[in-house]
Amino acid sequence: MSPTSDKSQIWQQLQHYSRFPDFNNYLAFILARAEGKPSEVQQAAGLLLKNNLRTAFKSMAPPYQQYIKSELLPCLGAADRHIRSTAGTIISVVVQIGGVFGWPELLHTLVKCLESNELKHMEGGMDALSKLFQSPHASLRKLSLGSVNQYIMLMPEALYMSMDKYLQGLFILANDPAAEVRKLVCAAFVQLIEVHPNFLEVGIYPVVL
Repeated sequence: MSPTSDKSQIWQQLQHYSRFPDFNNYLAFILARAEGKPSEVQQAAGLLLKNNLRTAFKSMAPPYQQYIKSELLPCLGAADRHIRSTAGTIISVVVQIGGVFGWPELLHTLVKCLESNELKHMEGGMDALSKLFQSPHASLRKLSLGSVNQYIMLMPEALYMSMDKYLQGLFILANDPAAEVRKLVCAAFVQLIEVHPNFLEVGIYPVVL
């Protein structure tokens, strides 16, 4: 991260460390628990972890997989929003690789985040769910969209503040190849029209066409 560092040497060192089976556990630990360190260090560890998991997660020993999952979930309520966002990105990668049903604690945690009275937890949960909107798996898009839709009528502060991102996701999913996802998009629009029609005044016309 330092402008004077030898990035080539650092890259070689990271490639060397990646050969150790528990290296990704250390990255997860730094992301979640490096209190007192600059948040940029935690973010860098998280982004490296995300990239590593794309190719390494399936071959990792189950205890290592479980450790990383257990460290990621508390990060959804981290004080720093960049850490929350990084954790949400990693979670979306893990779910796309390993499936949501292999991680039952995830849905429970996301629901608790949305129902929390603490804004940082609500924002962390919303951020992670919105990233699952982009999953290549229709079942995950359906699951994440359905989870958020349950809170439209309640309109928690996190959803209200994330409305632009949520609407962007809805407009994209309006053309989803999966009929069940498109039905959830329609249901979301109906509820939004009832609760906050002003949100849709500009963006709904192309969807109707």
